[in-house]
Amino acid sequence: MKLKGYSQFIKEDVSSDMSEINPIIDYTLLDESASGQDILKLCRKAKDLGVKSVCVLPKMVKIAAQELRDSKVLVCTVISFPSGLKSAEEKADEARTAIYGGADEIDMVLNHSIIKQKGYESHEELWNEVAKVANVCHEHRDKHSKSVTLKVIVESGLLTDEEVVIATEICEDGGADYIKTSTGKTGVGAELNKVRIMYNTIKNSGSKMKIKASGGINDLSQINQFISYVDRFGMGYASVDKLNGLTATNNSNY
Repeated sequence: MKLKGYSQFIKEDVSSDMSEINPIIDYTLLDESASGQDILKLCRKAKDLGVKSVCVLPKMVKIAAQELRDSKVLVCTVISFPSGLKSAEEKADEARTAIYGGADEIDMVLNHSIIKQKGYESHEELWNEVAKVANVCHEHRDKHSKSVTLKVIVESGLLTDEEVVIATEICEDGGADYIKTSTGKTGVGAELNKVRIMYNTIKNSGSKMKIKASGGINDLSQINQFISYVDRFGMGYASVDKLNGLTATNNSNY
């Protein structure tokens, strides 16, 4: 699925709520078929909307970083996406390459299958994975001279409540800045009960880790359900455009 060609955008009946929500949205296009021109259009809209970041595939990081170099909008990319099956060393190398290419934020997919297999015994192995990537991120600076942000995707929709607690503790102990619910590539995305478990686990530990809700969130009613618990939303560009009343001047569907 590609963004259709257009040269200009019109905002129609923009919700006043979105002016507060856009700055905590990762504006996402992770389609393998998206072209460089699609990413440039995404970035130009991102600047107009004032979103927190654009989230693109690693191969598109340099294009996005160049387009957004004079903008406040950050460049986010995904690592070991969507399976999470790469080794800790491979994930660290992939993160490092993305950062050198201009990524300000890294969304790394945890090997959540190990939690399913080993439960609490997965902690040390997965802690090592998170810690290796966190070290790479935190030894580099983003465009605002802050440490590169690491968000760890745990695919919470595939985990039991107890496994969500385990995943949250692993992310905390490994030094992640955020725990993220989902890649959006499985049948179950963000679930309110799982986010509450993350929130309470973080609160009880005294950790400063934050939560990013993503996967299946596409309207204001869903956003309002999660807003008390999360600091960031991952949303597909089409849903964000719709919520902001964006339409293309040539009436293309996108």
